[in-house]
Amino acid sequence: MPPDRGRASRACTSCRKQKTRCYEPGTPGRACMRCDRLHQTCSLVQIVASDEESIVPARGTDARLERLEKTVATLLDRLGEGPEKTPRHGPSRPTPAQTSPGSSGAYNDAESSAAPIIVIRDLATEGGIKPMSDARSLGVVLDELISPDLALTLITIFLEYYGRWVLFDPECDPSELLPRVKKSSLLFCACSLIAVRHTSEELAAGLAPKLYEYARSLASTTVLFAPQPIEFFQATLILSMWSTTVGQVPLSIDSWLLSGFALQHSHSSPLFTAVSTQSRPPTRLDEETMHNCYLWNHLCLAHMHYCVGTSRRSMLQPWQIERCRAIIVSDRANNFEVRMVAEIYLYWTVYEHLIQESVDLLKSVAALQDWRRKWEFVIKQPRSQFLSMGFHFSYLLLYEHALKANSSRARESVVPEMIRHSKAIVKLAMDTVDERTRHLTDHIYHMITFAAIVICRLLNAYPEKVASTHNIDELELLVPDLVQWLYCIGLPCHAAHTLGNIITNVHKKLRPHVELPPADPQPDELLGELSNYYFPEFLGLGISANGNWDLLSNMGLFPESPSIPGRPD
Repeated sequence: MPPDRGRASRACTSCRKQKTRCYEPGTPGRACMRCDRLHQTCSLVQIVASDEESIVPARGTDARLERLEKTVATLLDRLGEGPEKTPRHGPSRPTPAQTSPGSSGAYNDAESSAAPIIVIRDLATEGGIKPMSDARSLGVVLDELISPDLALTLITIFLEYYGRWVLFDPECDPSELLPRVKKSSLLFCACSLIAVRHTSEELAAGLAPKLYEYARSLASTTVLFAPQPIEFFQATLILSMWSTTVGQVPLSIDSWLLSGFALQHSHSSPLFTAVSTQSRPPTRLDEETMHNCYLWNHLCLAHMHYCVGTSRRSMLQPWQIERCRAIIVSDRANNFEVRMVAEIYLYWTVYEHLIQESVDLLKSVAALQDWRRKWEFVIKQPRSQFLSMGFHFSYLLLYEHALKANSSRARESVVPEMIRHSKAIVKLAMDTVDERTRHLTDHIYHMITFAAIVICRLLNAYPEKVASTHNIDELELLVPDLVQWLYCIGLPCHAAHTLGNIITNVHKKLRPHVELPPADPQPDELLGELSNYYFPEFLGLGISANGNWDLLSNMGLFPESPSIPGRPD
């Protein structure tokens, strides 16, 4: 080792305690390998920096600033205020080299992996857009934000359109329900966040940002205590199901993490004893226990939505998925609840195949077909279009893996199938519009948005393959029609309009020769009263370079979850 670097060979304080050599020769001024791997402060860096500061001040200053920036970013990330971390095997968004003007097509091998909701989030935030943040230090309580009359209005709206998700009695008088809900600030805040978009644009734009920050603050502290009452589970379900809606950017509230916290808390709560223990559940459930089972199922569904949507490992075990079926044996289980169970099993089916290192396409497709046969009786019942959407969405996730195979034969068969399933999702959405469309959970809009993005990218990357089995002109018109449909569900403050903007940006970049609908169509001309509801003012959206994103979901990037003892309407 050169003499002038003798000091750099010292062990840092941490490594001396461990009696191990820590420093890599020849790289003074950097953390030792052990400290760098453990992401902890290394005393050696401080020694070398002070010794060499006078020799190379500019370089030393840059190094310290860089380290400071990384430290601050890490702290912000742990506090939930930093940017979404990406898998350590590679970033979820393309690097500049990957998105250069000369980049070809959508599914390049050089691109790194990104899951459906990550794709949507990145497309929304690439232009520097961030969630609402004008109320970081909220110094007022909810009573000061929401007047008594407005509180009654909000809880009335929530009860009518969303109450069954959290098992509110539909026959309950809102004036009686309100004081019970207000006992939990988190629950009242969550309900108000969803309901405020159905009041007026002016009210929503002013109130929703404050409610959003208040909900984030309450949730981050509430999860630290156990056991939790039922209001905690109701509130986390609301925030998980409508995280994009309340935060205005996909994953501004991490629904996978929040729903996971709730499921973990369920093990310490007597509310869910019937389904949270491995002992055989009781054969007969009283009404209260049955309602708690419904709520637990909804939490499981929200969690599975974001496991497959963000390519993360599930915190549920197979025996817990089996517990979701407990409600089916009851004569009180209605169509809505049975559809929840069917959907949980659908996403668990595709999840079990996506987490494998190598996805056997034939085997996974057979598993999906087997799911369809077992739940055919539910698919034949009313309002099953959302189950059908999930079925097509599951195929999309599996075919993405096949598309990455380096064989023309795989692409020949997979590309037409991906177009078929994407088209089916879009058609189902537009052909089944009704009075409940404006109240759909975010997962439905995520599937629709992702299907449109897939169509745009496949038309751009594999036009000949698409043309061999589909009418290109029809597909070129389908995406603009979908955008117009999304715009008509609400004014620009509605979540559907937001996702329509994302599709518009992708479409303009990849299919610039196809004319899009006006940015602000008049809603009343198309969907009538569907447009009479609002959501906080939205953002302009950007897109990276040529709009190409890798859609491959790689569940293997995430570590195994620890062992532990929606949306349709």
